This record gives sequence, structure tokens and C-alpha cells, in this order.
Amino acid sequence: MKIAVLGGSGLCGRDLLPVLLAAGHEIRAMQHATPVPEGCEVVEGSIADPDAVAETIGDAEIVLQLTKGGGGIEQAVTTSVRGTINVLDCIQRAPGVKQYLLTSSDAATGIWAHPHPEPISHRTPPMGYGGYYSLGKVLEEVIVANYHRNSRLPYTVARLSYVMREDLVLRLFVANLRGDGRGPHEEHYSDALKARLAAGEKFIVLPLAADGAPLRRTIVELADVTAGLAAMVGNEAAMEKTFHLSGPAFRYDGPCEHLAGKLDLPIEKVTVPGAYPFSIDTSLTTDLLGWEPTFDVIASIDAALARLA
Repeated sequence: MKIAVLGGSGLCGRDLLPVLLAAGHEIRAMQHATPVPEGCEVVEGSIADPDAVAETIGDAEIVLQLTKGGGGIEQAVTTSVRGTINVLDCIQRAPGVKQYLLTSSDAATGIWAHPHPEPISHRTPPMGYGGYYSLGKVLEEVIVANYHRNSRLPYTVARLSYVMREDLVLRLFVANLRGDGRGPHEEHYSDALKARLAAGEKFIVLPLAADGAPLRRTIVELADVTAGLAAMVGNEAAMEKTFHLSGPAFRYDGPCEHLAGKLDLPIEKVTVPGAYPFSIDTSLTTDLLGWEPTFDVIASIDAALARLA
């Protein structure tokens, strides 16, 4: 199939596009700041430029928007709002498009900034947690919903959990992992912990909710994201659906103890006010697409440690 890609040089694009090329698809990808994978037809430009977007989409049958979205107010407006509208306006003028696939984020559901007594799922409406990245993803989903409501946009939305690659999972747990004086949830450290962090000491951080219980969350490995997105491309079962790509939920105490044994580091408890535990229901993705994550948090940790060895 002919596939147009916006955001092909980003984290997901660099991993997904070679898989789609190997499957025999023809890919035309927009190249903005960094190169897209080899084997793609390239269009130079920005998603904020409607002419470059139109050239990229052309006669495509599938349009993938893999853009990260707003890291700041300018990016939120330029990419998440103006860019998404440019793409959807172009699709309305391109009758050959059979599917539009947007990579969103669990950040569009508020995750642990809001109480979620039930698992987050495809039924959870968009709600930001503050900050422009979350707001950008909420706006993208709202824009897509309105275009679908008014013009029957043939959409698929993939909400990704925090995507792990290289040593990123270790940075969720280990203070001073890279000797850079940084640590997870450092803004909530006691003065004593801040002094140890500034002195370059390494330790493992166990974040707690206000009630003293270890926080619970989800992550997802890049390889599992790639497999899930590939399963959605051109799949009739994925149409007009919102899917979550997430690994199993975990409480922080288990992986902290695992890492403490692996690295021989102390565990320090840190209370994170206003944070709530959450989990994500991926059953729709499994039931309709046959996708299941191959990594849990322990497997992600062990893979990251092996890369550093």
C-alpha cells in the first residue's frame, strides 16, 4: 500500500518505517529536522506547511501521523493544532485515503495526575495533566474526534505509554545514573537526599503516593510499540477505534528491589504529592489486533542493564 508519514524521523518512525518497507509498502515521508529511514521517498518540509503536507500525502492510501507534539507552547500550537488540522484538511481533499493513524499518548488521559479508580482504557476521555505535551495530545484527539464526527474521518488512534529504549527505564528508578546530578522525582527529595544527589551518590528512588503506598504505573518497550502500530496499519479491525499500547502495570517496590539486588544500591522512599497510581486496560488491542506486550518492567530493566554491560 502507499503510505504517507508525518514524523517519520522520530522515535516511533525510525523503528516502524523499516518494518513497513520490509512488508512491501511504498512510503513517502516528510523530512523536517532529521533524516527519515532509507528506502522512503522524501518530502522536505514541516507539518505546519499545508503545501508540504499535501505533497507528502499525495495519492496515499494510509496516512500516519507519528509526530511527538507539544514540548512547549510553540510546538503544541504548531504541531499538535496547526499540523494536525493541516493533515486532516488534506485528507478531506484526498479521497484515496482509507486510514489515518495518529500516535497519541497515555498523557492524553491524565495518568497519575488524576485519580483513576478503574483502569484507563479506550473509553477514558481526553484529560490533560498540565504541561504542553499533555495538552497537545488532548487537542490532537479532540481535533480528530471532531473531524470524524463531521466528515467520517477514517481514523485510528494509538495511545502509547511512556516508551522505553536504551537505558531510559533505569532513569525512572536510579538517581545519578549518568553522574549528572539528576534523579527521578528530585523536586520532592528531602534536604538530605538533595545533598546526596548533589554529591554524586547513586541510589534507587521508590516513589510513594500521599497515603504511603508505592505508586503504580505502566511503561512500554519501543519494540512492542512498533509491533502494535504495524498491526494497526491497513487493518479494518482498527478503524474508528482508540487503542492503548502499554506493558503490564507495576508497583514501584518490586522493580526497585530487583534493581537494588542488581546494582547493590540503597532504596530511598520519596513521597510525590498529588500523584495517583494507575493502570491501563489493553484488552481492546489484544482482542481486535492480537497484540500483547512482550516486555514487563523487569524484562525492560534487564534488557537495559544488558545494553550497559
